Amino acid sequence: MSLLPTLLLAALFVGVTHAYGFTGHKAHHPLGIWCNELRGSRQEDRNVLASSGIQRRSAALSSTQSSTLAALETKPKLSRDYSSFTFRNKYKVNYAVSAPNSSKPPILLIHGFGGSINHFRFNEPVLTQEGYNVVRVDLLGFGGSDKPAPGGDLEYSMELFESVALKVILHVESEGEVDRSKKWIIGGNSIGGLTSLMVARTLKDRCRGVVLFNASGGMTSFRYEELPFAARPILWLLQNVILKQFGNGFWNNFKQPENVEQILKTQVYKNNNTNVDQELLDIILDPSYDEGAREVFLAVFGGSPGPTPEDVLKDLGNDVKILALWGTGDLWTPLEKGLHPGSKFGEMIDTEKGVEYKLVRLEGAGHCPMDEVPDACHEALLPWLEGLPE
Repeated sequence: MSLLPTLLLAALFVGVTHAYGFTGHKAHHPLGIWCNELRGSRQEDRNVLASSGIQRRSAALSSTQSSTLAALETKPKLSRDYSSFTFRNKYKVNYAVSAPNSSKPPILLIHGFGGSINHFRFNEPVLTQEGYNVVRVDLLGFGGSDKPAPGGDLEYSMELFESVALKVILHVESEGEVDRSKKWIIGGNSIGGLTSLMVARTLKDRCRGVVLFNASGGMTSFRYEELPFAARPILWLLQNVILKQFGNGFWNNFKQPENVEQILKTQVYKNNNTNVDQELLDIILDPSYDEGAREVFLAVFGGSPGPTPEDVLKDLGNDVKILALWGTGDLWTPLEKGLHPGSKFGEMIDTEKGVEYKLVRLEGAGHCPMDEVPDACHEALLPWLEGLPE
């Protein structure tokens, strides 16, 4: 593949590093991943790669660890398809409800970019056992939901994801799967975190609380108005030329199991690789073989970032409580640095309306703390849920 995409992406990295507050070598920076993967070797047989990766890991493990890995390999595969409803009269949206008869408030969980319902594999069972009715949804374009190509009246955006999340709330209430008299708790990871804030803003007094498992600053990382002037033309080239001309190669490299595993271990699950297992690879990779997955991936990367978290936070309804469970090692949505750091979210809320923001720092954890360090998340989350006012 030509070096042009790599060079332009590297230039974009240099132009935005200062603006976004990232530090460290390019190879450990999210944009550095793009450069590395564009240079990566191609391998089409996903099953062979996954199998060989497991074999290499097994050889280096102790007998106890090998037994655990063997048990993992024989564990029944998580289902991708649960219940569904029709969105805009033509698109299937996949969702799951855990405890329709629960007396406790419902919790809606929204995954991040490249994720799905099953990215909450460790959280849903614990919350359900505690008596909560957990609703999970695959956003349009992800997981078991349809993946229509963008165009016409369909453009992938934060507003689209908010619409899908609101529609699942209306659907489960109309179907009697959730008691419509109860107020909602909305939780999400990455773009799912920002979607959660947007949903809470729309629900107003029907929302009791929001849980952020790290939250993105937008659907994509960059806004033209936030970049240095010198970097803006490079971003335009990336979105309008590079992704269109070289998107297929980027996509084919990106979705290979060995590449995804490396990214997860070195970039995403920063403190604990234990849960970077074959099940997680399946959760992320299986939907990538669905029709339309490539078009969705490129559309999201090249799409509008949508509203900032700060814009949404100031418009939340009365008495909404926010719990942010944020990994301090997150390279993608840094807690302390960049233009939208989670450590500053509490300064954006309207305390006169009773809105509260509680930040729990999860030391060393990366971008998906609900899956990397679920026990630490639950330790903070469960008491907070019990303490929410009626």
